[in-house]
Amino acid sequence: MTDNSRNVRQENSFHIKKFLKLDNLRLGLFEKFLLLAPIFVWFSYQPLIRLAQSTTMNFELSFSLIYLTVLAIFALPIIVKSKQTLLRSRAVWLVGTLFFWQFLTLFWTVNLVRGILTFGVFALIFISFCAIIAQIETVKKILPALTKILIISAVVMGILAIIQMFVGIYLSRNETLLCAGCVAAQFGFARPNVFTIEPQFFGSLLLVPTLILMHFILTKKSKISHDLAFAFLVMVLILTLSRGAIFAFGTGVIILAIINFRKIRAIALGVALMMISFVAALTLQGSVAVLNPNFHEKFFTTIAKSINQLSMGLVDFRDKTISGTIPPTIAEPQFDGYVAESTDVRLGLTKLAFETWAQDPARIIFGVGLGGAGVAMADFSNDNSAREIVQNEYVEILLERGLIGALIFVAVIIGFFIITQQQKWAWAIAAAFMVQWIFFSGLPNALHIYLVLIILFANSISPRAQSKPAKRS
Repeated sequence: MTDNSRNVRQENSFHIKKFLKLDNLRLGLFEKFLLLAPIFVWFSYQPLIRLAQSTTMNFELSFSLIYLTVLAIFALPIIVKSKQTLLRSRAVWLVGTLFFWQFLTLFWTVNLVRGILTFGVFALIFISFCAIIAQIETVKKILPALTKILIISAVVMGILAIIQMFVGIYLSRNETLLCAGCVAAQFGFARPNVFTIEPQFFGSLLLVPTLILMHFILTKKSKISHDLAFAFLVMVLILTLSRGAIFAFGTGVIILAIINFRKIRAIALGVALMMISFVAALTLQGSVAVLNPNFHEKFFTTIAKSINQLSMGLVDFRDKTISGTIPPTIAEPQFDGYVAESTDVRLGLTKLAFETWAQDPARIIFGVGLGGAGVAMADFSNDNSAREIVQNEYVEILLERGLIGALIFVAVIIGFFIITQQQKWAWAIAAAFMVQWIFFSGLPNALHIYLVLIILFANSISPRAQSKPAKRS
């Protein structure tokens, strides 16, 4: 490497650190790699390394999972160095109890391979959690940089989402990375999922930056650029048409508004920006549908269809009359409004999982073991595929980890709300994720939830308050 190229590299590095306000901080490998989390979390499904498959699961590696593995490797030296501090941490003991119980359930799981792999992912999360707890002061210092990177990456992904909608008119699924339920054949316009497995997970990733920006607006920490980014990201969130993500966002906004209820003007600004975003999203959906030469769609018919889907069929101003003649070469989209099937399937799986859990007292208390939900439901129903997941995180925890595991999980959630009571804005993000857990279950596509909650948890811990008092000799 020449002196010139070395100088340019150092200068670029300095500019990035200055932009992120990290120029006065000395960071280790773990902290530097942690700064990449807001980028890698977006790649939870694509690109994907497919290894193999069995009758109960697919063996796959995503960039976000590979990232988490490397982050955990960098975390190990920190854990070894800080083991005494971690052993005195109440937070580590609380989360460690849940981690240990999940390990115990492997001894009776009905799907050992999936259980071990799921436990492995939890292990990576727990290792990262311990390292973050050990590095609390540094994590607090880099939190503004993490936030900035997350917002910028969210805007970039939002732009890609809009591009995906337009190229979805002309290109195939393989070329656009659209999921099977995302293509224009469903509603007349594509629902963006970018690099995730489906729109609800892309929407889930948008929750944190949008709620942080709403927090900035309500606490008068926002700039014009923040307001514009907020409006843009809310618009992209609406474009996913994911009710789970949108309802979760609404929950978070309501909590932020309650926390800041005296700031009427700021709340009004946030609401106004959301209304503009909603109208812009519907306008974009209608425009894309009209531009699509493969379907016979009208602008206002598309908007009515979107509203009907978002309201779960409650709001319906679709035109029921058939006007004009549709050319024989032009197809109609598969759905003309609310798709009840998506809700019914989730409710059916939740009901089946609950019935499987309640089958006998031992299962109620101890569960079927980590990773065993699909096999247990298939055995109970004699109908479902063993690959099936519960699609409800709470019921899956109950089924796999039993009443004991569910109670420990609740204790961890309560601990989060107690620890973060001085930073109540974090409650909005946690509550949003808790609402969305009603709509899906599992780890690989939702690693961002655990990383975000860990960082918020650590950011609220006082280094002195986290330690258990030392025993007197």
